[in-house]
Amino acid sequence: MPAWPVEFRVAHGLLRKPLPGDAPALFDGVGGDPAVTRYLGWTTHTDIAQTRQQISYELARWQRDVARTWVLVADGDDAAGGLFQLIGQGHALRLGFALARRLWGRGLACEALQAVVDLAFDRAGVFRVDAVCDAENRRSSATLIRAGLPFEARLGRYILHPNVSPLPRDVLIHAKVRTS
Repeated sequence: MPAWPVEFRVAHGLLRKPLPGDAPALFDGVGGDPAVTRYLGWTTHTDIAQTRQQISYELARWQRDVARTWVLVADGDDAAGGLFQLIGQGHALRLGFALARRLWGRGLACEALQAVVDLAFDRAGVFRVDAVCDAENRRSSATLIRAGLPFEARLGRYILHPNVSPLPRDVLIHAKVRTS
């Protein structure tokens, strides 16, 4: 099986493995922004040390071959502005993403998601890529649909989104499957 690429181009940017030096940009644009982290499974970072710790965690998952996280650097923007991730092994992978507000509304999330999904399906043993989003997060649901992951189902009380509620929340699951 080919190695996962450390970096690759998308139409309007670059997806690359996170670097420790990305912490300030990721803290300011993603991890420390309550609007971006609202529907994520981790709490909004209150200190850049938390973002540094997350980058270390993601790099360790690269080494253990259990997840791949890339940061998005949009053309014309020299700082990391998003996180795109594949988690899992075997035939099914879970897709996740977060994008800095400064990059919202430009189609970058959809473009990066399509590229990551295509990369996943370049692997012969992958038959499913799915993503979940909070049932109230219609913007992410619409982005996933545009990226080629149609809506499959609503899963009740499926996930914790601690920035919204301490109770498990309903999610919408989107998936693309290999048909042959």
